[in-house]
Amino acid sequence: MAEKDATVVVRTYPTRQEAELGKMILAGSGVGSFLRGDDAGGMLAFASPFTSVRLVVRAEDLERAEAILGQSEGRIDETADERV
Repeated sequence: MAEKDATVVVRTYPTRQEAELGKMILAGSGVGSFLRGDDAGGMLAFASPFTSVRLVVRAEDLERAEAILGQSEGRIDETADERV
């Protein structure tokens, strides 16, 4: 595999829904990604306690993806704190 084609896992989520949210956040910032999981594309959601879904990006996009997801996770935490 050429180095420009190398991929890395940027986050691991317990559910496909959470992973899809991370993927949408990255897409909104122009970072391509895909999901890798063992849940038959969400068809085996009942298996989620035993599986995880990985959010994968190109290796060259890793730092940017981590920064974007870190910012969004901080905002989500702040919003939750405001509601309490």
